Amino acid sequence: MVVNRLRIKNYRNFIEAEVELNKSLNIFIGDNGQGKTNLMESIYVASIGRTFRLNSENELINFFENKSTIEIYLTKNNYDIKIEINLEKNKKKTVLINGVKLDKTSEMIGILNNVIFTPDDMKIIKGSPIERRKFVNIDISQIKPKYKYLLNKYKKVTTERNILLKNYYTNSENKDIISIWNDYLVNIGTEIILYRNEYINNLKKYAIDIHSNLTGNKEKLNISYYTNLGNIDNLKKDEIKKIFYEKIKNNFKNELERGSSMFGPHKDDLIIKINDKECKYFASQGQQRSAILALKLAEIEIIKDEIGEYPVLLLDDVLSELDNKRKSYLIEHIEGIQTIITTTDDTDLNILTENFDKKNFYINQGKIRNITN
Repeated sequence: MVVNRLRIKNYRNFIEAEVELNKSLNIFIGDNGQGKTNLMESIYVASIGRTFRLNSENELINFFENKSTIEIYLTKNNYDIKIEINLEKNKKKTVLINGVKLDKTSEMIGILNNVIFTPDDMKIIKGSPIERRKFVNIDISQIKPKYKYLLNKYKKVTTERNILLKNYYTNSENKDIISIWNDYLVNIGTEIILYRNEYINNLKKYAIDIHSNLTGNKEKLNISYYTNLGNIDNLKKDEIKKIFYEKIKNNFKNELERGSSMFGPHKDDLIIKINDKECKYFASQGQQRSAILALKLAEIEIIKDEIGEYPVLLLDDVLSELDNKRKSYLIEHIEGIQTIITTTDDTDLNILTENFDKKNFYINQGKIRNITN
C-alpha cells in the first residue's frame, strides 16, 4: 500500500498544498508550529475519519475559511484509489471513494490502513483503560469491518440499558423488557470480546519477540487481555455467554443501585508488563518507550498478515523521544514500508537513512518545499 499524492486545501494552517510522496521514505522537516503534525493528521483523517488530537472537526478547517478538502491518491492491491474528504463548519463531513459518496463515514475505515506513532502514545501505558481500549478498537476496526459496527451497536445498547436500570422501578414494563436488553448486551458484547481476544493474542505473539530483540533479551514483555468476566482465553462463544449471563444475574441488585451496566467489554483493559511488573507503575520512561515501540511494530505485522500489504507508517516527531539504540531499531524495521516522518532536526535521521530511497521536505508556515538532494 502506497500513498502517491496528498492534496489539502484550507486545512488548518495550510491554504493549499500538494505533495508527491516517495513510495519508501518521506521526511518532513521544520520548526514547531509550522504544520508538520497538521500534514500528518490529514493523512490519518483520510484513514480513520477523525483526528488523533482532541479537537472538533471545525478546528480542522482553516480559521478564515468555512470549507476544507483532503484528497489522497493511493495504490492498494494494485488498484488506484482516491479518497476525498470535504469538511464544512458546523456540518457533517462527506467522504467520497473514487468519486462515490459514502452513506456512512465509518465505511472508509480499512481503505487506507495506517499505523501512527506519536509522543502521545505513551498514554497507552500511562493513561486510563479508555486509552488502551481506544488503541485496540482502532486497530481491529481497520482490519475487521464488522467490528466497528459492533462497537457502535454495543454503545447504543449500554446507553439504553443504563437508562432502563436507572428507571427500573418507575415503570412496570421495565421489568418485562430488561431480559431483552440483557440478551443484546451479552450477544454483542461476546462478539466484541472474541475479536479483542484474537487481536491481543496476535499482538502478544509479535510484540514479545520484537521487544526481546530490542532489549537484547534482557527484558521480557507480557501482554494480557483483562475482562471483568474473568479469564476467557480458549473459551468458546457459548461458554463466554454463559459466564456473562451469570455475572449479570448475580450482580443485578448492584447494577440497579448504580444505574449502570457493570460487566462487558466497556470495562476491558490491556495489561502490559515488563519482567512480570506492570509497566504503568514500575517501568522507567525508557522501558515504557520500548514497550510502545514493540506494540507499534507488532501492529504493522498484524495488518500485513490480514490484508497482504504493509500499512502506511506515520511517525510524528517520535525520534526525538527515542535514544540512539531505539532509533536504529525502528529505522531497520521500516524498510519496505512507506513511512512518513516529521522532525525538527534531520541530522541523525539522514545518517540513519543514508541508504534509503527517500524524499526530504521542508515545511514553513503551512508551505511545503521539496529539498531532496
